[in-house]
Amino acid sequence: MKITKCLMPLGMISAFFYYLHVFLGQMLWKEYNPITTDISSLTADGAPNANLLRVFTLIYGVTFLVFTIGMILRTWKENHLVTRIGYILFFVMAVTTVVGYNLFPLTGDKNEMNVQNMMHLIVTVVVVFTTILSTFIIAFGYLRKDKLKILGLICLFTAFLITIFGATNPIGMGMELNILGLSERLVIYTLQLFVFVLSFLYTFDSKLVRNETY
Repeated sequence: MKITKCLMPLGMISAFFYYLHVFLGQMLWKEYNPITTDISSLTADGAPNANLLRVFTLIYGVTFLVFTIGMILRTWKENHLVTRIGYILFFVMAVTTVVGYNLFPLTGDKNEMNVQNMMHLIVTVVVVFTTILSTFIIAFGYLRKDKLKILGLICLFTAFLITIFGATNPIGMGMELNILGLSERLVIYTLQLFVFVLSFLYTFDSKLVRNETY
């Protein structure tokens, strides 16, 4: 479908704007430490340049959300039910990301467990869980049902990386190490790279995404 082809590049655009808000935010905030400080602090209430960075995260959120819709439409036509379910769950993750983080940004004092910060934490847990589950399901669908081995292995490798890196987040939060910013970046950068690669492959109709036998 022509509309689906138009939606495929949005994944690359969303990843670009996500990286842009992170790296630009770090450059503008001289005291910010990307090793110890989480990414959400860049757009927290009262953070320097938060309003500017929220423009980029809004563009990221909208393009990412529409891209996941495009993936559902694409797989609905070309792929097995398992793969479709994986992308529906991936869409749920995107909705949780876009809506949840916009409704509940961190407050100025992120260590204060008020309602807003608590909801932000819950959103993060849901996003991580749905990301891991959806990528594993997508990988299974590509590998076992759609016979797209290389694409399936890319998804499976991504799922394992996000799972491993996600497990380091509680360690990164510890006072002794204090590397939450680094551990969080390992998870999110992996996800954004995955979205970029997926978008690139489908945009240019790579042989890796074609299911000739289904």
